[in-house]
Amino acid sequence: MDRGKKEQVWKAFWDRQRSASSPSVVSAEWNAISKAQFEAWTDFAEPLPKSARVIDFATGAGKVPIMLRETRPDLELTGIDIADPLPDAPEGIELRGGLNMENLPFEDDRFDVAVSQFGFEYGNVEATTREMLRVLAPGGPIGLMVHRGDGPIRAHNLRREEQIRWVKEEMKLFPSVRDLLRSDNQVSSAAVELATAIAKEGMERFGRGNVAWEIPEAVRQTLILAPRGTRKKLLGTLDLIDNESENELGRIQSLCEACAVADNRGRLLEGFRTEGREVINTTPIRIGDDTPFADLIVI
Repeated sequence: MDRGKKEQVWKAFWDRQRSASSPSVVSAEWNAISKAQFEAWTDFAEPLPKSARVIDFATGAGKVPIMLRETRPDLELTGIDIADPLPDAPEGIELRGGLNMENLPFEDDRFDVAVSQFGFEYGNVEATTREMLRVLAPGGPIGLMVHRGDGPIRAHNLRREEQIRWVKEEMKLFPSVRDLLRSDNQVSSAAVELATAIAKEGMERFGRGNVAWEIPEAVRQTLILAPRGTRKKLLGTLDLIDNESENELGRIQSLCEACAVADNRGRLLEGFRTEGREVINTTPIRIGDDTPFADLIVI
């Protein structure tokens, strides 16, 4: 597809996502990343056989099938994910949740094409490779978009990890605030002042709009609204913010582990080579002239 046509198709896709009533698969923040992914998948999809049956491993909200449908509406698109339930699938796409990509309920050779974006490297790659090749017709095209450990996505998340740990471990925001709460559930001026000071320092240290400001600011607002509810609700909300920040640390750790798996290309692709499938090409995915944030491996 020529550049002009690709730009036209991307614009139509982006406009539909922004106007959708359900949560968009692309946000304004990740517009540039999504566009780079879209262009890579458009090139991958162009030579696929007519009406090919495509399975997307670790599909999430179905972002890859939605992108593929944009340029190849003839494709039969199925996305699977361990998460359940998944969002409602757009017309022409089947999304199936609660499925482990290492053990799928499909017969042998069920699909003509297999794809995955930021999913393959999160699982047991040996078992997932075997299952992918089992449900894929012999010689069927495979496209794996995987993380890069030297890319900006990992770097961005490592900065977030630093900021979260600063709030939780160095500043000890949550235990300190809990110690300052009043037993009558009225506004604790001392707790509010502490959260305000940490938010201010977080902004000065890490810049505006960072998570080192967002977390203490959320705590500050929760404390101010405390008299409107019960003490139990106040403590529950603080626990929720604390737990969400802890979950974010877990997500970042999982991302870093996936980057390490993806960077070890020998092990990542060993199962395919064992079965006689070799890499056809690897395309770095980047925004402009930036460092690539991913690679699209075509097998």
